[in-house]
Amino acid sequence: MDHTLDADLALKDSAMVGDEKFLISTIKMEVRHSWLNQHENVFVYETMVFEDIQGKIQYQKPVFYKRYANCEEAKVGHEETLKNIEKIIRTTRECRARLS
Repeated sequence: MDHTLDADLALKDSAMVGDEKFLISTIKMEVRHSWLNQHENVFVYETMVFEDIQGKIQYQKPVFYKRYANCEEAKVGHEETLKNIEKIIRTTRECRARLS
């Protein structure tokens, strides 16, 4: 599939889990590894979840992320993330607590 023909993807939603607010963002992102010439016009799609603390998005600390090979997978993944945000937040926090 030629990803250069895909329209730019930029899906943004916010969701509440209890009294906490989260931003769900799905974008098309160019892979830019300058030491590898074969990586021109290579794109991935990524959904990330960020906590919103008092109106400030915590971009430096994503709560969750997932990458996709194409735009359609990314759109479905964004909707699934939005639909399952409570479970994603709970599971992520449980896993981080076990690793601490």
